[in-house]
Amino acid sequence: MELLLVLLLLLFLALPVLPAPVRLELARVDANLTGHDLIRRAVQRSLDRPGVVVARPSGGGGSGAATAADGGRRSAAAAEAPVVAGGGEYLVKLGIGTPQHFFSAAIDTATDLVWMQCQPCVSCYRQLDPVFNPRLSSSYAVVPCSSDTCGQLDEHRCRSEDDDACQYTYRYSGNGVTRGTLAIDKLAVGSDVFHGVIFGCSNSSAGGPPAQASGLVGLGRGPLSLVSQLSVRRFMYCLPPPMSRVPGKLVLGAAVDAVQNVSDRVTITMSSSTRYPSYYYLNLDGLAVGDQTPRTVRTAAPPPTARRGAATGGGSANAYGMIVDIASTISFLEASLYDELADDLEEELRLPRATPSRRLGLDLCFILPEGVGMDRVYVPTVSLSFDGRWLELERDQLFVEDGRTMCLMVGKTSGVSILGNFQQQNMQVLYNLRRGKITFAKASCESMP
Repeated sequence: MELLLVLLLLLFLALPVLPAPVRLELARVDANLTGHDLIRRAVQRSLDRPGVVVARPSGGGGSGAATAADGGRRSAAAAEAPVVAGGGEYLVKLGIGTPQHFFSAAIDTATDLVWMQCQPCVSCYRQLDPVFNPRLSSSYAVVPCSSDTCGQLDEHRCRSEDDDACQYTYRYSGNGVTRGTLAIDKLAVGSDVFHGVIFGCSNSSAGGPPAQASGLVGLGRGPLSLVSQLSVRRFMYCLPPPMSRVPGKLVLGAAVDAVQNVSDRVTITMSSSTRYPSYYYLNLDGLAVGDQTPRTVRTAAPPPTARRGAATGGGSANAYGMIVDIASTISFLEASLYDELADDLEEELRLPRATPSRRLGLDLCFILPEGVGMDRVYVPTVSLSFDGRWLELERDQLFVEDGRTMCLMVGKTSGVSILGNFQQQNMQVLYNLRRGKITFAKASCESMP
């Protein structure tokens, strides 16, 4: 039986390669909602994502601990759990199996594993799409627990001595977790079908995506992400404003030409950290509000979570790094940086501070003059410096209007800072994985080919 599984694995793992750029539309979660209800739900999901960085268990006790009795296997080196929960704000339509089972999945640049809920669902969240039944797919096969592929997961075990299927537990911060069987099957991405794509067939999930998503597609830098499995060297996306009815766009295998005709752009070299190996990590070394003298981030003492990390390859990762996260709506700054930003904004805006918005869940709000909308008051740009390259964020990427107040779409975190999708709206964001660079180009999504 084990030999048969290995042969099946070799058959399916003919390395999938993207033949040409694939263009996909991105639907926004809660697209049927308008105004504050859409923003409120998106902000709440974002607030559920960041948390204190926790290490995955490296053995011993705990619900995921492997023992000799159950044949469990675990990678030797402990790794950090993702700092974000398995949620998502943008959905992509994909197909799995033979015959194809179509489903919507949330995309996430801050995680790796591609997974979806499968029958039988022992403990799953409610989803709108029918749940995938792997027994109906003639191209489905499980990944052996003894394989190197299974070993790429930090927490895994064998189901039994007679069944060598790789059973995984993939943990997120807080209470987010998904469990199931690591498997391989055909995956339809646009009009292209790829054989031997590795994914998690989950039968137990908590703290996962909203009901509109059947699972999650990780686009991170790890070996099990979709971009790694398809050998994608470039990909890009464009996210319209939250209230727009224009769909977002995702292009896998995008050419650099897509941003060559945009004048307002900045290209930043990514860093790599042993603490955050799968994240698109940028060194944050400066913060400026309006015409004020930029604050040099590196002069402050690093937070305890960052002080323990070590950098490797792709440039030295500094203490105040920021990860790019398409699945979080709002951005998050490490606590001391957030407080500095709040003080600088209060000085520049010269508007009275308001109490935090309970309705939206945002802390930093300002009272607008009577009868005056946010679009008629002065709002300074906020600029972030990444190794000396400045990314400017303007009014519509910073604030949202809430009645007589306007509130900053940035939160505070005790972990690594996060660049959310609200701050990436109306930008073409290109990831050049071969060169280790990210380009942010300001442009309407309607102009994206």
